[in-house]
Amino acid sequence: MAGRYPQVAEDQDKIVQFPGTENKEMSDDEARDIAIKSRPRGMSKAEQKVWETDIPEYVKISRFKPHFIRFYKEYCAVIARMEENRAYLDKNEWKYTTVGRNGVQHKTRPEASQYNDDWRKLNSLLNQIGGSPATDQRFNNLQPGLFDDIY
Repeated sequence: MAGRYPQVAEDQDKIVQFPGTENKEMSDDEARDIAIKSRPRGMSKAEQKVWETDIPEYVKISRFKPHFIRFYKEYCAVIARMEENRAYLDKNEWKYTTVGRNGVQHKTRPEASQYNDDWRKLNSLLNQIGGSPATDQRFNNLQPGLFDDIY
């Protein structure tokens, strides 16, 4: 029995897919090849490393589009800069102490402020591409095309 609306049951485009199953046929090597071939010029070694590790995953879930390459390049630049600042801050401490006419003052390093600013940029970038667990739900097509018209 097809149910109350048999034409909907026969239409295979309206079958609800579980998240993450739409591109299972793409292998890791294929996604990596696409990402490496589309990598823009002018990236530092650290940015290239981020590109080669992160972007293939976005290719596999169909979130990487060629016209967003500059966006993903900025994503890699922010992550590379954050990793560099984090390594420096972990080695040299996040705060320093000065003694002046106002006495002893404990201040955060400028690199810590840069790290915090980069964290805000990264959070914004991740929200736009669905790179966090919370924003990933916006990109899940759990109910595509259940209704043909808007109203």
